[in-house]
Amino acid sequence: MKEKNNNNKQENPSAPDAAVDTVTIPKKEYEVLKAKRDERDSYYDKYIRAHAEFENAKKRLDKEKGDFQKYANESFVIDFLPIIDSLEISEKHIKEAKDFKAVQEGVDMIHAQIQKFLKDIGVEKVRTDGEKFNPHLHEAIETVEANDKEESLIVEELKPGYMFNGRLLRPASVKIVKR
Repeated sequence: MKEKNNNNKQENPSAPDAAVDTVTIPKKEYEVLKAKRDERDSYYDKYIRAHAEFENAKKRLDKEKGDFQKYANESFVIDFLPIIDSLEISEKHIKEAKDFKAVQEGVDMIHAQIQKFLKDIGVEKVRTDGEKFNPHLHEAIETVEANDKEESLIVEELKPGYMFNGRLLRPASVKIVKR
């Protein structure tokens, strides 16, 4: 009858009465294998936990990065608010002003406030007065002929250029001498 079960197992391995293969090993080997299995399970558990911690840290860093980008300009805006306040005050006075000189002085004060603000955050104008044309800092928009001036000398700034902490933000648009 045992042979019949083995034959049945070979014909239909998923049959419910199919015999289960068993291996007999010494108890000492069994204990060693059991210890190895427990060790494997422990390592696997540590791996799963470490992977979960890594994924959580990655999500946390992504959120922090998003928050940083979202609020990175906060101090910039706070420092810029007094300039906006000055503009709003000057707007009220301009409507009531009868003295053009007072309006001009107010606008000059706001302009100076803006220039100081820009300097404080690291923005500087690109020098053009009396400078020789530099294609890394200037953009020649027009040329003028002048035999009494040096070739490629900047004679007029059409639009200022700006540097931010030593990096060019926008080149200065200039008019240069061409012979």
